[in-house]
Amino acid sequence: MLHLKSTRTVYFIGIGGIGMSALARYLKRKGGLHVAGYDRVASRVTDALMEEGIAVNHDHDRLPDSIAALPSDSLLVVRTPAVPLEHPHHLTLAEKGARIIKRSELLGEIADETPTLAVAGTHGKTTTTAILAHLLDGCPGKCNAFLGGIATGVNSNLYLHENAAWNVVEADEFDRSFLHLHPAYAVITSLDADHLDIYGDEETFREAFQLFAQQVQKRILIHADVHWPEEDVDRYGVVSNREEAALLTYAAVHPQVIAGSWTADVKLDGLWMEQMEFPMPGIHNISNALAALALAHRSGAPMEICRQRMRTFQGIQRRFSYQIREERGVFIDDYAHHPTELKAAIETARTQHPGKAITGIFQPHLFSRTRDHLMEFASVLSTLDHLILLPVYAAREIPIPGIDSQRLFENIPNPTKHLIDSERIFDCLKAHPPEVLMTLGAGDIDRSVAPLKQWLLEDLNRFKQTKTTPAP
Repeated sequence: MLHLKSTRTVYFIGIGGIGMSALARYLKRKGGLHVAGYDRVASRVTDALMEEGIAVNHDHDRLPDSIAALPSDSLLVVRTPAVPLEHPHHLTLAEKGARIIKRSELLGEIADETPTLAVAGTHGKTTTTAILAHLLDGCPGKCNAFLGGIATGVNSNLYLHENAAWNVVEADEFDRSFLHLHPAYAVITSLDADHLDIYGDEETFREAFQLFAQQVQKRILIHADVHWPEEDVDRYGVVSNREEAALLTYAAVHPQVIAGSWTADVKLDGLWMEQMEFPMPGIHNISNALAALALAHRSGAPMEICRQRMRTFQGIQRRFSYQIREERGVFIDDYAHHPTELKAAIETARTQHPGKAITGIFQPHLFSRTRDHLMEFASVLSTLDHLILLPVYAAREIPIPGIDSQRLFENIPNPTKHLIDSERIFDCLKAHPPEVLMTLGAGDIDRSVAPLKQWLLEDLNRFKQTKTTPAP
């Protein structure tokens, strides 16, 4: 890799990010390099990195002495667009003359060394990539994989094998990062406009995906619902019958729940596999699993092995992740932060738990996304039986005048809604006990998951004890 020549130390600014941490792990384990980094606050990710021997600094203003003392020609700095260029660490290292590259550049260089399978699209990237990595991990040749979430089965966002036949990566459209990739095969799962703070308008957003598709070396696979200007592409989708499947290269036909498992007949470019079992609930997750299976098929992976591997996939943290699943109480945590993702998550919860009232705790992510999809958010959040709305998680942004959770709250036609700070979540739930609880969002709402789970379990245990205690 060009940027790693003569490099002895790599310093990540924003190392706690899910994409950054996977790259840090990769270089630590495979590159034989000294790897360190900065992140604003400690988290489960940074704690895990430190346990793996990667030093993490949380001092906003000061570089670690071990990094500041290094000669610039032996140091590579990797930054994420989520951390502004005005950050003191970036300014100090730039003044020092250190080589500074984006995360996407480093991922692109790694991906160029091994044939790559890439997953692009507004929704479903992490789930599709994680399923694909799990499939190939059980096949000859295996893979290296860089995930945008923590795969439950391996408790990591990285798969790494010596002499892996394939790389598996998420092709992230944010900041046009995916234009550093040149995969052998790729999939585009969806094209709902997003990141308009970067692209400005939907047309420019779509043009970036078209540029990405031109960089795919062999074939591009595109979801059947995505409008695409080119006809010479492979299409995939979930359909109701084999006549509709005939129009697609890859298809999942007539999905249904049998004995608690989601199943469908699957068409793989002419090959049919009857009653394939899918690991995650919901039509959108069958679509994601189908895309993963299609890329595995393109890579030459044995399909019977993939069928068996599909059954053993254990999911991804924060992707329709059951925290509690009991008759009297259900708690689901999901990363959904776009209206389309929220709609899919809520509809899946209703399918899985018919007749149950659904309480959703939603934390909007980014002022710009809230502005760009205000009425879409309002519409889908109104479908919840009970809504708890939290303040907008700003992430990298500064507030936009007139755009906040209060503005969104006023436009939600839901009679059972509450706008509160996160500190008041428990008080609100005590006043309105949930049947099915969902935490939704891409910000720091995940910090509430463990306390909520503990509180709900204690409540369930109290209920069980009262049911089993004999009457006096």
